[in-house]
Amino acid sequence: MAKTKTRAGSVLFVVGAFLLSKLKWIIPFLKLSKFGGTLISMVISLGAYALAFGWKFAAALVYLIFVHEMGHVIAAKQKGIRTSPAIFLPFVGALISLKEQPRDAKTEAYLAYGGPLAGLIAFLPAVPLYAWTHHPFWGLVIFLGAMLNLFNLLPVSPLDGGRIVSVLSTKIWFFGLAGIGLLLIFSPDPILFLIFIFGLFTWWRRIREGYQHRVLSYEKMKLTEFLHEVQQWPSLPSLAERRAALYEKYLAFSQTVPPKAGFAIPFLQDDKRFARDKDRLDREYATAEWELLQQWERIPVEFEDGDPDRPVPSTLLTQASLEAAERLKKIEEEIHRLNTYYTAPASTKWKVLAAYLGLAIVLSLFMLYGNHIIEYHRNFL
Repeated sequence: MAKTKTRAGSVLFVVGAFLLSKLKWIIPFLKLSKFGGTLISMVISLGAYALAFGWKFAAALVYLIFVHEMGHVIAAKQKGIRTSPAIFLPFVGALISLKEQPRDAKTEAYLAYGGPLAGLIAFLPAVPLYAWTHHPFWGLVIFLGAMLNLFNLLPVSPLDGGRIVSVLSTKIWFFGLAGIGLLLIFSPDPILFLIFIFGLFTWWRRIREGYQHRVLSYEKMKLTEFLHEVQQWPSLPSLAERRAALYEKYLAFSQTVPPKAGFAIPFLQDDKRFARDKDRLDREYATAEWELLQQWERIPVEFEDGDPDRPVPSTLLTQASLEAAERLKKIEEEIHRLNTYYTAPASTKWKVLAAYLGLAIVLSLFMLYGNHIIEYHRNFL
């Protein structure tokens, strides 16, 4: 009985460690690593797991996690996305990070699917090895590999399952969170709680993207107006009228108190919150235009070869226009991402659904098979 409890505790701990490895909270550390870091950290983790659970269990665990992470790396390379090397952290798992974001949810799902698929392939050799040797260790490898990857298919972002089902609908994340919430009620677990919290934040960011789109669209309009304003100054015969208009706008904001910052109920009070954000952006760009005009007017105009008909473009205005254009480009890219990232044709959704359910069913069957082997050999483990 003592051995059974020890094994169960070990498996639950490993599941928690593996799930925690999906929370990319140590990404800055990854940037310092090279391939040598993967090997060194793997050896350190192997030793740590061996001290806690024994060498066989440690070797199986490190092998299963490594192949899972390599599945992500291979999938990323197939899509032309660069990744950091894998870094093992004792009792946490292994981590990799993407050096660039996928262009859409379909690509992200492909990268996510690579991990559990490789994880399935990783423990398949244990099936014939058990049939040949009847050693219970191979049953443990089957059970552990299937369970780790099946848990990782939970439809909650940032787990692989959540990233896969995002192609179908990010609304599925809510049901995944509800499932984890029920598990926490009946079986409290700190690792599952962390998964729940991270998943909750990810889901909330998703459902608030509509408001983010609204604010970005307004800032895009303000940037476009700013660029048009700045670019027309050198060609105006007189700045008196523009100076007066810009000063009046600047003065109107500087002499009024901005709306009080306070809590606004999401969705129900979005108009109130947007009014504050709109006022903030209006103030920022009114101030930027007025201050830039003042700076530009203080700089003497230079002419090419002393020719008064050939003024040299202002470095100040050129730099301000470049910075505004760069910001405008980033906003347009973000708006495009918000509009298109999670869109996919029906054929793609059906393929993703079939692949997701198929892998989940296969892993479930192998987990049951591995558990049957463990129970059969309970007295020897």
